[in-house]
Amino acid sequence: MRHLVILAALSLAGCSLGDLKMGGPNYKGQPLSAVTTKLGWPPNQTQTIAGQKVYTWLEGNAIAGCQVQVVMAGDVIDSYTGSGDANICAQYDAMAGGLKGYLD
Repeated sequence: MRHLVILAALSLAGCSLGDLKMGGPNYKGQPLSAVTTKLGWPPNQTQTIAGQKVYTWLEGNAIAGCQVQVVMAGDVIDSYTGSGDANICAQYDAMAGGLKGYLD
């Protein structure tokens, strides 16, 4: 009986995992406006690194915050990453340590 309960639990867990979403929208290749709709304009910081525009937004607060960074490839987004508090970053579709579900 115990094995049947475990098997049923594993089966249900397998079904629910199929609905698990890995990340939000993939911004790569989209215009900057796709991100500014979610994060607002202007960003907290704009700079050029190695010829690429880099936009940075600071979301949250001093205790729990997330730094969201967008690197452009011309007029389209090359990468969208977040670092900081995972709960705050998740609100902006950018998990701490890298883009949620968007690794090349």
